[in-house]
Amino acid sequence: MAQLTIYIDEKTQAKAKQAAKRANRSLSSWACEQLSAAAEEGQSWPEGYFELFGSVQDPSFSRHDDLDSASDSPRESL
Repeated sequence: MAQLTIYIDEKTQAKAKQAAKRANRSLSSWACEQLSAAAEEGQSWPEGYFELFGSVQDPSFSRHDDLDSASDSPRESL
């Protein structure tokens, strides 16, 4: 298994140690679980996300026809 060295302040380290102890896990195992979950958060949709589609009952929310790109503002080349 790969190793990772991180630098954190003492207050954060103490909180992490307490959380690992409450979970009855080693600090390394707890941190690995937390990092893995945090990395996955950006890869998945929040719970209930897809149930929100169509839930807004407001006539101003409507799908517009596709616009012609010729009407776009001129763009500056980088």
